[in-house]
Amino acid sequence: MGEIASIANSSYNALESSLQKRFSHGLSFLASYTYSHSIDDVSSFNITGSASQQVAGENDLAQDPFNLEAERGRSMFDARHRFVLSYEWSVPFWRQAHTWYEHALGNWQFNGIVTLMSGTPFTVFDPNDVSLQGSAPEISGFSSNRPNLIGNPNSGPRTPQEWFNTAAFQRLTPDPNSPVEQFGDEGRNVVQGPGYANWDFSALKNIPITERKQFQFRAELFNFLNHTNFRLPVSDISSPTFGQIHADLGPRVIQLALKFLF
Repeated sequence: MGEIASIANSSYNALESSLQKRFSHGLSFLASYTYSHSIDDVSSFNITGSASQQVAGENDLAQDPFNLEAERGRSMFDARHRFVLSYEWSVPFWRQAHTWYEHALGNWQFNGIVTLMSGTPFTVFDPNDVSLQGSAPEISGFSSNRPNLIGNPNSGPRTPQEWFNTAAFQRLTPDPNSPVEQFGDEGRNVVQGPGYANWDFSALKNIPITERKQFQFRAELFNFLNHTNFRLPVSDISSPTFGQIHADLGPRVIQLALKFLF
């Protein structure tokens, strides 16, 4: 029976900065930026199991379990740059409305969260068992074998049809007459994934009925600009769609609500 040993190693270094404006004159915001680098020899342990597509580059099983130093590389969640801006603005116009347009345009509040983040890395793998480690167990759900790296995988073209340079990888060919362990020289998490940009926006308006009763209208728009955020490309070198992106994080979502407050 095998056993699990706590022998993983990791390091994290970051520069963090923030700028805050406390609520005054109807406006507040908080902007933060992080420049970071996370390195380890394993980042996950069975997040999705044998799922059809790994999550955030989850192919994190050591290619050679007797050489864990060769696994040291970028963490699967290593996003070098991350910027987040959150804000709240209570429109100062016509809070004491008298005309119809003052009632319509006044007493609004706008909120939002803007997130910009560079992509996380992932590993290209080969389902052929050239390392003779056996089939991938349920602890990972994916093959631990890797190809050789013969070029720069991050040289482009950065399109959904071919996100990274697929010609930068060379499969190992096992010799059935003389089986021997073979390990590809591709490092762990050497391929850069797509970045992330999102703006969640909301607007609300209180409509007084009496001194203690009012309606509140809320409009919430997730992914306000309808920006396409790609998921990871296919990282199985044996797949006919190797290097292609087949999914994104979804389009704009609009949610409307009307509350009665009393």
